[in-house]
Amino acid sequence: MGLLAPWFLAGLGLLALPVYLHLLRRSRPDSKQFSSLMFFEPGRQAELRRRRLDYLKLLAARLLLLALIIFAFAQPVIQSRAVRAASAAPRLVVVDVSPSMGCCGRMERARRLAAERLTPEARLAAFDSRLRLIERGSLDRLAPGAAANSFSELARALRAWQQERREPVEVHLISDFQRTALPAGFAELALGDSIALRLYPVAESAEPNWTVESVRAPARVRHAREARVQAVIAGFHTPEARRTAVLRIGGRDVARRDVQVPPEGRATVEFDSFDLPYGFSQGSVRLEPADALPADDEFLFAMERTDPLPLAFTGSRTAETYIRNALEAAAGGLFALAGESGWQQARALIAVGSLPPEAEVAAAVRRGMGLLLVLGPESAARGRVPITGQRITGTRYAARSGEGYFIAQRHDPTSPLLSKSGLWEGVRFYQVLAVEPGEARVLAALEDSTPLLLEQNVGDGVVLVLTFALDGLASDFPLQPAFVPFMEQAARRLAQWEDSTASLAAGQTFAPAAGVSARAFEVLDPRGRRVLGFAETARGALVELDQTGFWRVSLGQGRERMIAVNVDRRESDLAPAPRDALELWSSAASAAGQGSGGRPPARPLALWLLAAALAAGLVEMVLESWYLGREAA
Repeated sequence: MGLLAPWFLAGLGLLALPVYLHLLRRSRPDSKQFSSLMFFEPGRQAELRRRRLDYLKLLAARLLLLALIIFAFAQPVIQSRAVRAASAAPRLVVVDVSPSMGCCGRMERARRLAAERLTPEARLAAFDSRLRLIERGSLDRLAPGAAANSFSELARALRAWQQERREPVEVHLISDFQRTALPAGFAELALGDSIALRLYPVAESAEPNWTVESVRAPARVRHAREARVQAVIAGFHTPEARRTAVLRIGGRDVARRDVQVPPEGRATVEFDSFDLPYGFSQGSVRLEPADALPADDEFLFAMERTDPLPLAFTGSRTAETYIRNALEAAAGGLFALAGESGWQQARALIAVGSLPPEAEVAAAVRRGMGLLLVLGPESAARGRVPITGQRITGTRYAARSGEGYFIAQRHDPTSPLLSKSGLWEGVRFYQVLAVEPGEARVLAALEDSTPLLLEQNVGDGVVLVLTFALDGLASDFPLQPAFVPFMEQAARRLAQWEDSTASLAAGQTFAPAAGVSARAFEVLDPRGRRVLGFAETARGALVELDQTGFWRVSLGQGRERMIAVNVDRRESDLAPAPRDALELWSSAASAAGQGSGGRPPARPLALWLLAAALAAGLVEMVLESWYLGREAA
């Protein structure tokens, strides 16, 4: 039982009015003329009778009528079982541990608020990009992490947690409630019918903050003079200021640059002409001096200085010229085209027409070497594609068609070999071998499904097959702009060589390259600890980048990657979310948490009381008519 408007109970003071009126109401006595009252004594009995209440039934009806009206305005309700259960729901105290909580004492205030709300039965949880339960004793050790928070992900996790427990829960959320953590749609914050939400902000205003927002550096370079680093310095809610950016390579400061950052704007600073040793180099650009949020004042990156990757070539000199020029133009000399001798040590082999001993090539491909087969007119006499064994059924000539040339009309847009080369738009084909694809994947084909480009995995290696020659006669592909990006992507695919370095945000996941065996795949976190076991790598488990620093990835066969993990820059804008948005979220969640399936949280009694008041009013009218009639008689 409860009252929604208890202040109306002050109207109970009006009950004194009918009592007062009944005390004043007396029957009129008969008056007679008398000369003098000096011989009469005062009548005490008459005075006492005047103070006694009359018409008690009528008085009771009037008092009941007023009381019922007053209680109806006070809106009494009877709580249902769902509401009583919600009031006794278990409590979950959730603390924001995103990087922005490291500013201006926010984490200290959050720990203090959490300690005040941790009842003996309450659970403690931390959240940034995900929600996780923690031990109560670890509250004093809570510290800001590296991953950005997301209230939509928090709402999803709370819904899943409550559905698993199948009971109401009361959530006390302690956060700085950054504006950047709110989703685009308010519907993503829905918590369900059994979750009540209480919000405790630890930040009231937007603190000024500068950050190294991004760094652009080449993944691989051949010469130190090619190394060039560009950094973007951004300010959020900041005045115009002069900041110092420091470049650090291999644990040593190598350059400093001053940059003028406009109010709440961005500025670019560039570093070049610095020493870079062979192999991987760990680098960073940081701001000096540090500001209120030091976690985003430094941006990590990695670079690799390496010799060109050897690709063996066998075939015509004309095709070799086309391919060599394309690789030098696209890849910046990262791939070196060598002759047939020593092809066993190459990462990939490009065979135009002729091929070394097929058995040896097949064995090398199964061990992981890539192979690009360019079929020419002489391949039709064989009747099959080397290594992969697809059947060649004949040759198609465009001269027999109406237009005089073929064009590629069927593509696999998910393949970078085509998507980054414009889907071979404008390329004309005059002579194409008709190949039955078999188990190979068709990446490009003519309108009648005659394959132009096939891809097939053989063991640990990759085989690409072009069904037309690269002599400038069978097609004009070597003369088209699409040829250069195609050859770059083909070289990367054959060598299974992805970018050796990357810069990712904390909280993201990393997946190994396709075809990497579990024995060779290994990930080391910034502390040098192996992240995944053999069974996890065997089933292709993802790696969660939950720490800032440099992660090393070994993919086998001499392939390594270095991933620089930084604090998510969405945390750099310290502006809190609008107060009305937070109030709307809290009130909506609390109302839903008190209800059950959309039903009202309690049963109102105001209508029943008004009906009773109407009945009391009818009784009062009847009694008053009866008393007045008796007096008249």
